[in-house]
Amino acid sequence: MKRSLWLLLIAPAAFAQGVSVLSTRHNLAVSGPGPARAQSETQICIFCHTPHRGAALGVNRPGSTAIYQPYNSTTLVSPPPGSPSGATRICLSCHDGTIALGQTLSTGLIPLIGTGPGGTIPPGASNLGTDLRRTHPVSFAPASTPTTHPPPPGDPVKLDAGGRLQCTSCHDPHQDLLEPVQGKFLVKPNRASAICLTCHAQPYWATNPSSHQSSTAFYDTSKGATTPYTTVADNACESCHRPHAAVTTAELLKSTTSQVCMQCHTGLVAIKNLSIDFTKPYPHPSLTGDPSIHDPAEGPLNPTRPLPETNPAAPRHAVCADCHNAHASFSLPAVPPRADGFLSGVWGIDRNGLRVAPVGNQYEVCFKCHGDSANQPQARGPTPPETVWRAVPDLNLRQVFDLAAPSFHPVEGPGRSATVPGMIPPWTASSIIYCTDCHASDTGPGAGGTGPAGPHGSIYNHILERNFSTADFTPESVVAYALCYKCHDRSVLFSVQSSFPSHSQHVQMQSIPCSACHDWHGVSLVQGNPVNNAHLINFDVSIVRPNSVGMRQYQSTGLGHGTCSLNCHGVDHVNLAY
Repeated sequence: MKRSLWLLLIAPAAFAQGVSVLSTRHNLAVSGPGPARAQSETQICIFCHTPHRGAALGVNRPGSTAIYQPYNSTTLVSPPPGSPSGATRICLSCHDGTIALGQTLSTGLIPLIGTGPGGTIPPGASNLGTDLRRTHPVSFAPASTPTTHPPPPGDPVKLDAGGRLQCTSCHDPHQDLLEPVQGKFLVKPNRASAICLTCHAQPYWATNPSSHQSSTAFYDTSKGATTPYTTVADNACESCHRPHAAVTTAELLKSTTSQVCMQCHTGLVAIKNLSIDFTKPYPHPSLTGDPSIHDPAEGPLNPTRPLPETNPAAPRHAVCADCHNAHASFSLPAVPPRADGFLSGVWGIDRNGLRVAPVGNQYEVCFKCHGDSANQPQARGPTPPETVWRAVPDLNLRQVFDLAAPSFHPVEGPGRSATVPGMIPPWTASSIIYCTDCHASDTGPGAGGTGPAGPHGSIYNHILERNFSTADFTPESVVAYALCYKCHDRSVLFSVQSSFPSHSQHVQMQSIPCSACHDWHGVSLVQGNPVNNAHLINFDVSIVRPNSVGMRQYQSTGLGHGTCSLNCHGVDHVNLAY
């Protein structure tokens, strides 16, 4: 009678709803229904609770000499967790896999059946081990910030008496909800990550809304789901994250940073198959680089993980999260040069070299790596074979596209020339273009295909959307310079209407490639000047050589006029005017 009364007193609400502890795997007594249970012990609560002033005597939780590695992250704003405490300490007495279930009394081990070696919890997701870096942080007081906050009053998710988040904030060890996540001991149903969103308020998640927040695409356990829900929206956070036994630390992802995206973006869940582009000859190295290089806290002011990189020897990376914010991205087109839709919520580097979050222009995402970074491959070598050797090497695209530069393709704003003959509508001299108008999948919508948009990979070098030949003696054709002819009317370029009437003589008759004279991005004010580098003039030194008096120079002398002093295909030019 006394034992029955004690059981009711220590857990008065244990049987209020759902499946009571008697019918769950937490009943470790001989009567328990789970695979792990004692051979002779009949008491149920004793595995976690010690009666008769146990707390005052300091023996109310099982003992263990385990040393834990707590969770930590470079983006953690709360005080970092220390050694597990409170209810978490009780949970880990079994779930760290170091001691035998039932070792709660000084009399020693209560033998168990159906467990791992020595009676410990079997290997699996429930065996968290002592390395807690891949488990949601516990035993810490969460800070109230714009993105995280303690659970509101009255919510089933609760902090302990000391204001700390413990295992019991999300899990109720005394009961298991009947639906829809039986077996997880959750304090409330977690459809659409209701438990996660109790404390986590990810920017853009519900306000865009993010495609991941609203997607009804089918996503079940056969595709990597760890919940019983069957859509991306219902799985929500757990479509990508795993609160326990994650593959990555800090971010708690199911797989490495980019591979977790490939769970869905291989045509299995998301419509577009991105994996095809990443296997093309010229991909962004999102699936082949070292995934540990990326850090969510990196940026221009980060002393240990600066981005843009300041060390020429620093490894480069281009994981999915560098360009896409999975909490914010959504599938709507943006108006150039804006960066909504797929690039929504991403931070970047603006035209002044300052961090901006979120980006307002697509090029700000690209400038993270292709602007001030000191480790660009053309600079640190070996130079890729498809790289054009320029008279004026200019790798900082943030400076190249600056509106004060001598000449540039119109990425940050309209170009310097008031007239550009032969633009194919809707392009005009006042147009602004995206980086992805040139750098994109060769099978994407910009190329007239049905593949994914964006610069994930291409069969053409430099991840170009269309072919652009740079080899000398290339016969001119619509295929050889398909990228140029996307915007520039071929029939006008090779006519007297062209701003340079000798285009036809050079490109068609002499088979000199466009790149021999023109640098497709432009030349910055730091490296060039408006006289010698107007009209994107920056010679390929492997084709255009110094003339008989040692000059390799172009000079602009006015609209549609200039002089050349150089040697090309054996022809010497000395102040040759046009």
